[in-house]
Amino acid sequence: MKRTILNKELWYSFIAIVKYIPKAIITPQVDGMLFYTPQKQAEFRARVQSITPDSRRVWGTMSVAQMIHHLSLSLGGALGYFTLFDESYWLSRTLFKWILVDFFPEQPKGLRMPLNFIIPHDQSFDFGMEKNLLLDILEKAWATPTEDWGPHPMFGKMSSKQWGKLALIHVDYHLRQFNA
Repeated sequence: MKRTILNKELWYSFIAIVKYIPKAIITPQVDGMLFYTPQKQAEFRARVQSITPDSRRVWGTMSVAQMIHHLSLSLGGALGYFTLFDESYWLSRTLFKWILVDFFPEQPKGLRMPLNFIIPHDQSFDFGMEKNLLLDILEKAWATPTEDWGPHPMFGKMSSKQWGKLALIHVDYHLRQFNA
């Protein structure tokens, strides 16, 4: 990966973070442990099931199948479904993790990291297979203690509460992106 690409992506993310700070201050925090509750599990199952190949995005550039694959990568890497390279560095494991996982109550639009999760616009996926894979990954995430999860490629080792909050806000963000 070229350093210039990483720097460009970090600047996009920095702008998104700065723009979101005023909203983050007034928005109620999210308890990461909610991700593991039976109510949230049922809600996320139903929302994922409601997505169809014809679901239209409200914002962004990914197709619905690309978005589902992106969500599978984001959780599946830590659960052994995918091999993702470590792109963490001191700042991402400390300040960025604190801002994006511990402080922000939702994912800001325009965030551009980590690079492992970027899906090329011309890459296509089988919708049915991707949807089933995401549901399998969610089930494994709910059944597996986070102590047994691998590190996040950008934020490193995370607690159950941090993993839960990140999963909760990230999955919710992309499901809302497609009105689910």
